[in-house]
Amino acid sequence: MMNSMTGFGRGIGESEIGCVTAEIKAVNSRFLEINIRSDHFSGSLEEIARVAAKKTLSRGKLNIFLTFTPAASASATHVEVNEGLLSAYLSALANISGRKGVKKGKVHVSDLLSLPEPFLTVRKEDVSEEEMAPLVMAAMEGALGSLIEMRQREGHNLKLDLKQRLAFLREKLAFLLSRQDLAAKAYEERLRQRMEKILEQMNFEVDEGRILEEVALFSEKTDYTEEVVRLASHLDQFDAMLESEEPIGRKLDFLLQEINREANTTASKASDPEVIDTVIQVKTELEKIREQVQNIE
Repeated sequence: MMNSMTGFGRGIGESEIGCVTAEIKAVNSRFLEINIRSDHFSGSLEEIARVAAKKTLSRGKLNIFLTFTPAASASATHVEVNEGLLSAYLSALANISGRKGVKKGKVHVSDLLSLPEPFLTVRKEDVSEEEMAPLVMAAMEGALGSLIEMRQREGHNLKLDLKQRLAFLREKLAFLLSRQDLAAKAYEERLRQRMEKILEQMNFEVDEGRILEEVALFSEKTDYTEEVVRLASHLDQFDAMLESEEPIGRKLDFLLQEINREANTTASKASDPEVIDTVIQVKTELEKIREQVQNIE
C-alpha cells in the first residue's frame, strides 16, 4: 500500500514501575531523518527507539518524543530519617526550653521541620535500563503503528488524486498524437500557397517534388511521435508503481524527471500553437504531480 510521509503516532508502554509515552511527528524528507528528545533517557534507551523507527520506516523526517511517568507507588519512594541530626535537634530544644525566659511546651513535628538543616531525606528508587527497555519498545510499537495507519490513509488519498491526474495526461497525449499529421498538412498548404504566389509572378510552374521534399524535411524535424509514445509508456510505469507494496517515492520522483524531459523535447519540436499549448498544460499538471510525489514514502 502506498504511504504518505506525513503523520502522527502515539504509543504507551506500561508496567508496575511506570509508563513510557512515545510520540512521533513525521514530515517530508528525501531520506530518513530521526531526531529524538527524551525526559533524561539514556543513550541506549534512545537507541532502542531509533532502531525501531529504522526497521519500520524508509523515508521522512521524524521527531520522536519520549517521556517516563513513574508509578504512584510508595515502594518507589523512600523517606529516610537522619537519626543523629534529629537527636541533636531534640537535645538542643530541650536545653533551650529549660532556660529562663523561654516558654516551655511540647515540641511538635512542625517545629522540627522548620529548622534550617532538614533531618528528613526523600529518595526515589532508580529505574534500571533493563526495566525501561521493554516499555520503550512497547511505546514505539504503538506509536509507529498509529503513524503508519495515518500514513496509509493519506497515501490512499494521494493515490486517487494521482490516478485522476494520469487520466488527464493520457487525454492530452492522445490529442498530441492526433495533431501530428495535421501539422504537416497545414505546413504543406502554407508552403504551397507561398510558392504558387511567388512562382505565379515569375511565370514558373510549381515543383511538386520540391514541395514534397520540404514537407518531408519539416515532418522529420517536427515529428514528436516518439517522445509522446515514450511519455505514454512512462505514464503506464507510473501507474503500475502506484500499486506497489514497497516504498516508491524516489522511483516516482526519478520517473517524473524522465517524463518532464520528454515533454520538453515535444515542445521544442512542435510548431503547432495548439500542440505547444497542450504541452504547457501537460507540464503544469506534471508539476502538481511532482508536489504530490514529494509526500510519498
